Order: sequence, then structure tokens, then C-alpha cells
Amino acid sequence: MNGSSTYPYLNPSPYIPASLSEIYDLLGSMILWAPTFIDESGYFPNKNIDTEFHALTEGFGKVRKKLGEERHAQLIALAAQAKALFADDPNDDNGKTDEGRTLLFEIEKLIQTTRSRRVAAKLKDDDGDVSGD
Repeated sequence: MNGSSTYPYLNPSPYIPASLSEIYDLLGSMILWAPTFIDESGYFPNKNIDTEFHALTEGFGKVRKKLGEERHAQLIALAAQAKALFADDPNDDNGKTDEGRTLLFEIEKLIQTTRSRRVAAKLKDDDGDVSGD
């Protein structure tokens, strides 16, 4: 069994961002790789829209407590909307990719707002530092 029936890609243990800053970094790369998220260089042959949005939403799950239930639900909904827009514009020719990127920027804003709130409240990260994570 190669795992392809269980996972949307071949890597059974993909990288999932585990902090708010790692999610922010992932969003930056997603903005650049949209709308298909396919790496044509061959270095990341299993990378696609499904793998990237899987990593993003699973990352939200890892920081759910830091986000709060309302913000977590909002981020999941925004990610689903963005993915649908990208899927509807695979050639980046009908404007939906730009709409999807706008939603990724909105997700970035929510992540950064959460980080700023955590710094202002002097909440410590997993390493015991006040970093916003």
C-alpha cells in the first residue's frame, strides 16, 4: 500500500505548521504558488492545492487554543473559500485567483492580529518566550 488511498498525496506524514509564525510563513509561500500550487521544478512533485490547504487547515488545528474557537472557525471558512476560488481559476485567467489571494491576505491579517494580541497580553509561547506564537 502506497498510502495514496488514505492521503491526498504520497507523503503520509507531511509537514504541518505548528505555530502561528509557521502558518504565517506557509501563507506567504501559498500566495506565491497560487492558483495551482504545483511545483514545476520537480523538487516537490507531490505539492498541489490539496496538500497546501491540508497543511494550512491542520496547522490551524494545532494552534486552535491560541486562536480561540471563533477565530479558528473563521480561518477554516476563509481557507475553504480561497481553495474553491483557486480551483475555479487554475489558469489564473478569470480573476478568482486574485480573490483567493485576497482571502489569504485576510488570513495573514487574522494570524498577525492573534500574534499581536498574545504579545500585548505577554502570553508565553511553547518555549516560554513572549513571541506571539
